[in-house]
Amino acid sequence: RAPWLGLSLNELHQICGHDRYKTIWELIKDNLFLERFTRILAPAIANRGRGTLRDRVEGVWLALGGPACVEDQTDLEDAEIFLDQLERLEHAGNIDFAALGASLDKLYALPDVAAGDESLQVMTIHKAKGLEFDTVIVPGLDMSGGRDDPPLFLWKELVSPGEGMLLAPIKETGSDDDPAYEYLRRLERDAEDTEASRLLYVAATRAANRLHLLACGKCDEDGTIRIPHKRSLLARAWLVVEEVFSQTGLPPAAPEPAAPAAIFKLKRLSLSHALPFAPPPATWIAPEERRAEEQDIEFSWVGETARHVGTVVHRWLQRIADDELRGWDARRVASLLPQFTKELERRGVSIGELKRASEMVSRALIGTLADDRGRWILGKHPEARSELRMRVRSVAGVRTFVMDRVFRSSDGVRWVVDFKTSRHEGANIETFLDAERERYAAQLNAYAAALGQASRGLYFPLHSGWRAWWMDT
Repeated sequence: RAPWLGLSLNELHQICGHDRYKTIWELIKDNLFLERFTRILAPAIANRGRGTLRDRVEGVWLALGGPACVEDQTDLEDAEIFLDQLERLEHAGNIDFAALGASLDKLYALPDVAAGDESLQVMTIHKAKGLEFDTVIVPGLDMSGGRDDPPLFLWKELVSPGEGMLLAPIKETGSDDDPAYEYLRRLERDAEDTEASRLLYVAATRAANRLHLLACGKCDEDGTIRIPHKRSLLARAWLVVEEVFSQTGLPPAAPEPAAPAAIFKLKRLSLSHALPFAPPPATWIAPEERRAEEQDIEFSWVGETARHVGTVVHRWLQRIADDELRGWDARRVASLLPQFTKELERRGVSIGELKRASEMVSRALIGTLADDRGRWILGKHPEARSELRMRVRSVAGVRTFVMDRVFRSSDGVRWVVDFKTSRHEGANIETFLDAERERYAAQLNAYAAALGQASRGLYFPLHSGWRAWWMDT
């Protein structure tokens, strides 16, 4: 069914449905129509248990022309995410398919990587906390969450010190409701309702200029609007919006069944009307002057190959940081040299530069792992985040920052660190690092301001170089 083969369901049935006692491989390996496919797949099957599963899957995908079948660059990045997940879950060349299925249910595609200014972002309300946008659209306010099974036990600590806690088990099947359990259940629902109201407030206050709250109301046969489900966000705002829904009424009867239903425009609600009090304005500390985007700064003086090397190094540094250094050493990095070559080739590095570029990636990662400072940056820390994306509004406009590494050190200091794959040949390396510090000072200062102040650091993997300045300098 995939585009590199393109069999129809009927063809698949003809191939695999006539002998239910044979394996799929036995059924297809002698099929002349599938000769090219089986010729590519056969070595991967013969070599199972040798090397990594990720390498075999990716090799088959490349040989079948998988990259030529994608629509855009985003699809290639999504394929890379899947292969990374496959590598994380495999053990000794095998994989637990149940675990893989469960992990893929939580794995989501990237937004369009070629979107440019990232003017459209889709995220949960929780993820939007602390951000601000010109226009916010919140769909599906009428939707309610699924019903959870009642928990086996409910408990609540009593307010007064030393009074212990109130604990109640679920009722026995067929018996009457337990008053203590029902009391705790009501307290739990009240807390959920309070949290839902807070979420609606968070969503509404992310908007700087325009807020669109979308919901679908239901009517009785006489046209009376129904009260929304009590577990929905729409129920939290019903006292304000009920009048709006009531004014729409039922759409007029369509003259023919095929005619489209009438569309009614809802009256716009002002933010001050919808909320019990005006939200406090978000305050951002902006850099002293507008700078160009970080990528333009970093790569304006180097060629395309160096830019791709930087991209690959950043991606693997993020992977190492996510693993908190567990299982990473120079030997493992050296074994990944063919993988670096594939990634660089896929990004367009010419054949003549592939060997040198992949060795540069390997050298940067090995040097970072061998350096105490590098290991400190990538190691386990409280509040650690890699590739932290933050959207900031200032008098100069809206900017999107992507911070390579943010964490709080053991002494309580928050750090924002950027990795720079700048390269310097010859002597005077300290002078070069000082110049780079001046070059990127405004960028790191803007990051720190967006975080509400933090200590800044620049780390240079190719030189194990480090430049830092503190919150008050």
